[in-house]
Amino acid sequence: MARFQATTNVVLDEELDALREEMGLRENQKAELLRELASMAAWLIAQARAGRTIEARGPSGVEVFEHPALRSASLVERLVLAPDEVERLTTLLESEVAMSGALRGTLSRLAQEDCRPPELAWPA
Repeated sequence: MARFQATTNVVLDEELDALREEMGLRENQKAELLRELASMAAWLIAQARAGRTIEARGPSGVEVFEHPALRSASLVERLVLAPDEVERLTTLLESEVAMSGALRGTLSRLAQEDCRPPELAWPA
């Protein structure tokens, strides 16, 4: 069995202990707590990748669960080019002029399945 050890702070220890108690686990069941939390996180990410939103309904209405990890997990979109962009790219690729190594590398990375656009940060 693999062992996992993490350095935590007081706040995280308190949160984990509170969750463990809420889930009805004993103090010696920390591995079970982490397994359950990992299982829940995997489900949330799978839902985000499928394009679904996670919502909770309560007395004050519906609240959508949003987290940066879910936004990046849902970026599994394909690059779709407009017809004129396809034509220009075809012309470029079919030309007898040799492409630069940088352009060839960029185009090969764009074609990969796990290619994701960079996160943009706009100045405030």
